[in-house]
Amino acid sequence: MKRSLPKLENLSQSLNSHMTYYKFNKMDENISHKYRKGRINAAKWLNELIYFYMEKESNFTNEFTNHIQNQRKKIANLEDSDFKQGLYDELNIIEEMLSAK
Repeated sequence: MKRSLPKLENLSQSLNSHMTYYKFNKMDENISHKYRKGRINAAKWLNELIYFYMEKESNFTNEFTNHIQNQRKKIANLEDSDFKQGLYDELNIIEEMLSAK
């Protein structure tokens, strides 16, 4: 998952450069006002989409932890056994690994 964050950050930086170019570069007279506006609007929209996915990715760990806690509640309903203890032990190990990072 972490490999996609640098890609998204690079895309966002590129889009910011495009927006700056089309907002402030008046040297190129061959580019119409509507074309500039279209490029700026598309870059803004794409940047918002990138932000959404970056936020979504940052919440994956929290969602995963919540699923583990929900599973733990379901396991509590099982009768005490080695099987139940094995489930708890594995969940504990994964939670420790998540909290260490």
